[in-house]
Amino acid sequence: MTDHQRFTKIKQNVWKMESGGAVYSVKKYESLAQAVKVRQVHQVLSVHNFPHIVPVLEKQDPLLLIQPWLEGARAVNFKRRIDRIDSFKALQALHDTKSQVDWSTVSCLPYYHMLEKWDVRLAKFLELQEMCEQFLPLHTIEELLAYGQDALKICKKQAPPVDSLTLLHGDVVHHNILRDASGQIRFIDFDLACLGTAEDERVLWMHRVLPQISYNPEFLMGEHPDLQTLSNQSLAKLLYPNEVLREWLHLLSLPAAQRQRMVNKLLQFTETALSHWPRLWYDVERMMK
Repeated sequence: MTDHQRFTKIKQNVWKMESGGAVYSVKKYESLAQAVKVRQVHQVLSVHNFPHIVPVLEKQDPLLLIQPWLEGARAVNFKRRIDRIDSFKALQALHDTKSQVDWSTVSCLPYYHMLEKWDVRLAKFLELQEMCEQFLPLHTIEELLAYGQDALKICKKQAPPVDSLTLLHGDVVHHNILRDASGQIRFIDFDLACLGTAEDERVLWMHRVLPQISYNPEFLMGEHPDLQTLSNQSLAKLLYPNEVLREWLHLLSLPAAQRQRMVNKLLQFTETALSHWPRLWYDVERMMK
């Protein structure tokens, strides 16, 4: 650090850098391939004047991603209608870039295999069942496993969505979708960017939003009419308890002390989710054509 630079650590590999009167976000990647992918995605989107990203500044270190710091920006809150509407519109705009870009020719982008990934997630949860029983009663674990297994069976019986491939952000959690000081939506952290169908990411976005609106898919579809065109397979994917399983696997990967700090909140989240799942299942089956 020079006399003209000041760094504040934000998380493990992210810093806020003040330099020459300007402020930047600095992220250091361990993988050159991932850094190249994120940089290339930004380059392509910038060429096509996509408005919902933060510019990437050119630097000599290929592992560093440096962007202007968005002072006054905040993560969207999926409880707020305006944040749901604006984040969904921005996501649609991201997917619609396929009309300008043939994303399948961008060699750094892997294909997103949703059902395969969810199979692995469920198998991992089953593998860690004994560890999970330290926090969850057996009947709750069995309930999660049953919902996951049954949802995957239904999904695999349905025809996949018929849609061309496009760029997916890959991690549409609320803190990766910022509203800047001017009100513009900005996507950050394209680390998991991949190729897939727009429907797959709409489903992932819905999984993030549903806990904030009492797991009411019909309400969400009324708010976002484009969701009413989801294929049967995409609707069935709403039955998979993705967020609960993902959060438990994350917790079980942490050191014991960190687990204890998070477990009460996760227990409440799990209990609330499972209390809504029978109604969610009924609503989704009724919506499937």
